[in-house]
Order: sequence, then structure tokens, then C-alpha cells
Amino acid sequence: MLAFYADYNTQAPDELYLDVALGLPPGGGEGFVKLQCCYSGPESGAARVHEQFKRLGTPAANEVKALDYVDLQRSGDITDPRANGMYLKSGFNSQVDASLISAILSGFQGHPGRMTQVFLPQCGGAIGRVATTATAFPHRYAKQSIILLIAWRAGDDPTQHMAWARKYWATLEPFTQGFYTNEVADESAQVIDANYRENLQRLVTLKKKYDPTNLFRLNANVRPG
Repeated sequence: MLAFYADYNTQAPDELYLDVALGLPPGGGEGFVKLQCCYSGPESGAARVHEQFKRLGTPAANEVKALDYVDLQRSGDITDPRANGMYLKSGFNSQVDASLISAILSGFQGHPGRMTQVFLPQCGGAIGRVATTATAFPHRYAKQSIILLIAWRAGDDPTQHMAWARKYWATLEPFTQGFYTNEVADESAQVIDANYRENLQRLVTLKKKYDPTNLFRLNANVRPG
């Protein structure tokens, strides 16, 4: 599945969003590997795009269907994340190769007390055809993100889960370059600044002009200097 994603992701049309996810639920339940897709092109092209998935064999479940855009947007609204503690690490990646696939699989480990998930959401396409310095976002080289997400029941001690996540992420981080700013967790100001790359100084200049007192600071903060 990971090799298929790596291959097809580089060929997919702009109209197709694709990601692959691996998960192990709490309580020792059966794990899963799934492809998630959203094709937004003309209806006549949908069958041709999804034909490629048949190379993988018969899925345990197939939920591909036509769906109204607003219904898709609302599809996750029933979840309540307040019942869980969560920890996330992420980084952009430009190539899923055999070494990365091996690192993902060899260190992936569940626990009865947590949900453990790795997924690779797609980037690239039209996003990659914008100049690096056109906006605050400089990571136009990325073809996908690598995201590690763990969750545990609210109130449980997360110490061992977060320690495992950091140790596992250390084996994946070398395959990444930069990260999506909204996914900061406990990164330092220096790491956040560096993530804006060559666009940082322009952002500092704008911050000094429009928010010199740093009122808007509860985010991946750019300080006014």
C-alpha cells in the first residue's frame, strides 16, 4: 500500500487528493491500512482514476462514492476530541522510497492504552507551482507530509506514550524537511522561525508594522523583533 501510494501519488492528476494511513486502535484491536481519496474532477474521469486502486486487490471495505461537498466537510463533525489527549509530530517529505517505508514499518508499534496512527497526506500539484517566496508558506517542494498522531483517554498518564512517539519520530524525522506551521506542538521559537525559511524577515517586517505589541501570539508566533 505504501509503495502504491509512493508510485501513484507522483502520477495523480490535480483533481485527485490521496493519502495513506496506518492505524492501531487502543485495546489491542485489529489494525488497518487505508487509502483516503477525494476526486474533484469531471464525473467522467472518476472511474479512470479509481481503476488504479484495483492493482491492490480486493479491499476489506470500499466506501468510494459520489458525495456532496458540504456533506464531505461535515463528515467529521460528530467526533469530540475533548475525550482524548493527543500528541502529533509532522514533517514535509518529497519522496517516499524504500528506506522511508522500512522506517515507518519497523518502528510502528501499538499500545493497549492509545491509538497509534501514521498517515501521509498529499501535497504537490498546484500547491507546488507557486513561487517559494510568493506567500508565507515556503514548502513548495513537498509531495506529502508524514504525520504521527497518538491519542489516549483524557485523564490517563501520557508520559510513556509521548516518550514512545518522540523515539519513533526520531527515526522518521530525517526523511522530512520543514513542517506545516499549524501542527506545532512543543517546538522552540528558533525552530518555528527557521521553518518560515527565507520568508521570515518579510513576516517580521509585517509584524512590526501591524502588530508591534505582539497581541496575536497564541500561534506559531512571529515576533515583531
